[in-house]
Amino acid sequence: MRNIGQKYGIIGQSEEIKQVIRVIEQVAPSDISILIFGESGVGKELVAKALHDLSLRKHGKYVIVNCGAIPAGTIESELFGHKKGSYTGAMEDRKGFFETADKGTILLDEIGELPLETQVKLLRTLEQGEITRVGESTPKKVDVRVIGATNRDLTADVGSGKFRQDLYFRLKTIMIRIPPLRERKDDIPMLAEYFMMTYADKNNLAYKPITPQAMSLISDATWEGNVRELKNFIQSVFVLEEDKMIRGETVRKHLGNSSEQTMYDTRFPVRVNKQADQVERELILRQLFFIRQDVEEIKEKLSVIDTSDEMTMSRMKDITQYIKHSDLSEVHEDISLDDRTLQEVEKEMISQTLKKYYGSKRKTAQALGMSERTLYRKIKEYDLND
Repeated sequence: MRNIGQKYGIIGQSEEIKQVIRVIEQVAPSDISILIFGESGVGKELVAKALHDLSLRKHGKYVIVNCGAIPAGTIESELFGHKKGSYTGAMEDRKGFFETADKGTILLDEIGELPLETQVKLLRTLEQGEITRVGESTPKKVDVRVIGATNRDLTADVGSGKFRQDLYFRLKTIMIRIPPLRERKDDIPMLAEYFMMTYADKNNLAYKPITPQAMSLISDATWEGNVRELKNFIQSVFVLEEDKMIRGETVRKHLGNSSEQTMYDTRFPVRVNKQADQVERELILRQLFFIRQDVEEIKEKLSVIDTSDEMTMSRMKDITQYIKHSDLSEVHEDISLDDRTLQEVEKEMISQTLKKYYGSKRKTAQALGMSERTLYRKIKEYDLND
């Protein structure tokens, strides 16, 4: 489940996101039509891509159509194609998106924007597996899996006559709801770290750790634009700030005119539910493990990390400096990252954390941000049973 989330950018540890991933795993291999519902920016297109890639159609084409961006007068031609001379400007026969996606998958984003006339033809395509080009009378068979996505309440649109009831019921056989970010605030720290690391790797830049105070402010923000807004925020802070660390005052400054954020007084610390050293420890440990996972994915056939890998070592040195300037000597006093393999770092981290929590596997797993099952496997792998 974790691998699917990371591969497609569906990041989070909340039960809501785990449920979304479980549904993806269950329904992806089938050919049934699916409706994805969620506010703008929650990642509907990521779920649709995962559904295609995990299906039996993964080798076929994956076509994305933004129904809200196509004028009503040409939407049928775009979807189903047209015959030469069928209307002014139709200079040649043309395939539509459905023919292009034959044997594959088509994502109809903003499907609630389709005109009623087009909805009738779409319903026929779903039920009969055929299309009719504009200007033609003979239908053509197509084999396409349809995924619809919308941020509109289609139930209300059905009641008001803006969306056909029969089409709605045909689409909602399987409906995947992606919750907004405000309903899964526990996922925000993981998302923020993921976007920070991804942007750093993509642009060959040094990773910038986010302090616990800054992360608390980020987690408390409303994020009306959901994951998309959070991603853009992290990237803008990364680019605009020269500091090697993202601090609370930096976050306050970039959050700008939000009325909720202006209530904070920069002279006082932000209250959190955990001890500061515990929050910092968990943050740093989680960052180290994410680094290992990123590197292992790229170098999965290698058992050790080449110290000539300047990008990886640069990121590790940045975190080393953060550790040195943090009050974490109790756990990390003997750990040097500069000349160590990531496996050695992980072994030492697990060993030191086990000692800190007097051998408690549950507390150690929580501090390291991993499941107890994974921790037991690592203990066996590194022969730490004693």
